[in-house]
Amino acid sequence: MRSYGDTLKLLLASIVTNDIIILIAAIVAVCLLVLTVVLSRLLRKSCGDAKKKNKRIPKFWVSYTNMSYNIFITMISIFPLLGMLGTVFGLLGLDLASGDMDNIKNNFFIALTSTAWGIIFSVIFKILHAVIASGVEEVLEIAKPMIEEDGQ
Repeated sequence: MRSYGDTLKLLLASIVTNDIIILIAAIVAVCLLVLTVVLSRLLRKSCGDAKKKNKRIPKFWVSYTNMSYNIFITMISIFPLLGMLGTVFGLLGLDLASGDMDNIKNNFFIALTSTAWGIIFSVIFKILHAVIASGVEEVLEIAKPMIEEDGQ
């Protein structure tokens, strides 16, 4: 029987071998998270400066911030789906008729690790979303009335 430490090592190794698509999605989600936070901070600063000078802010600041935030939220919901997809691929690779126990064990391991990584990243990014959501949504609401209209 494997110890928890051995299982954890195998799980961590699986992210760069069997579950690379989930790892790539996680990297993209981190980039979107950072972009959203940076854009919202820049937008907040622009709103403060515009308010002091009684000016408007460019519409693209609001659009880019909103777009990166919405894509980040969408990425969160993709992780469980990627986990299920990995599970399906792992189970499709099963050849029960051959009786090859190593093949059966490996494919079950692939199926379970992809499910685990999908859940792990989904939970992590849901928590991070909860941390940034109110600040991003607040700055978007503040900025909307301050948008520079086309032709002005």
